Amino acid sequence: MPVSSSAQLALLPWLLGWPEPADPTTFAAALHAGSCAGIGCAIRSDLKTLSRKEILAVAAASIPAGIAGFVSEDLVARRLGGRLQMAGLLATAGLALLAADRRPQEHGVRGRDVAMAAVAQVAALAPGVSRSGATLTALRLARVERASAQRFTLLMSLPVTAGAAALTLLRADRAALRTMAPALAVGLPVAALTAARCTEGERRRGAVPVRAAALYRLGLAAVVVVRHLREKP
Repeated sequence: MPVSSSAQLALLPWLLGWPEPADPTTFAAALHAGSCAGIGCAIRSDLKTLSRKEILAVAAASIPAGIAGFVSEDLVARRLGGRLQMAGLLATAGLALLAADRRPQEHGVRGRDVAMAAVAQVAALAPGVSRSGATLTALRLARVERASAQRFTLLMSLPVTAGAAALTLLRADRAALRTMAPALAVGLPVAALTAARCTEGERRRGAVPVRAAALYRLGLAAVVVVRHLREKP
């Protein structure tokens, strides 16, 4: 769903009064790994039938975000990871997605559309933008049909997300992983199951429910701003 998992993982514990995980970055990476497993399971038939051209397109589109994430992800998170900043990005990207989805549906995914989606994924390094939301926004701005845009968005979500999760987990402190083991024993299968069910539901409907996702983003942003103002001394 195009709602920004990174922003939710940062904001919801604060809003709900939950304790922070010992290592939030590693915890998020583990949940992302579970989500990738769920998405991969849900679209396994598509993965088996990908043409060589589609594989090359997905791989090429993943390169800019992969390089940008490796070089500057921590810097971006520090600069744009404040609560009000995340709220602003949630709302702005949600409105952009809503506006993009009003564009006519004219064609499938073309080479220039893949390039736009690749650039959009780089913007998703900022917490609150959403990788799937940025890709879907770019494709719909290019007037790609909703079903085709959704399918390519799902395909593009796997390499970068899985790669980033794997790299983070390989670098993670083993003691921190052991501390988080009970939470991850619940979180990993729930993340996988939720991702699989959401993906299957989207595919049955033929398009991501963009309006619902955008309204959710705007609502979450409003709650964050109100809570922040109430806590401000």
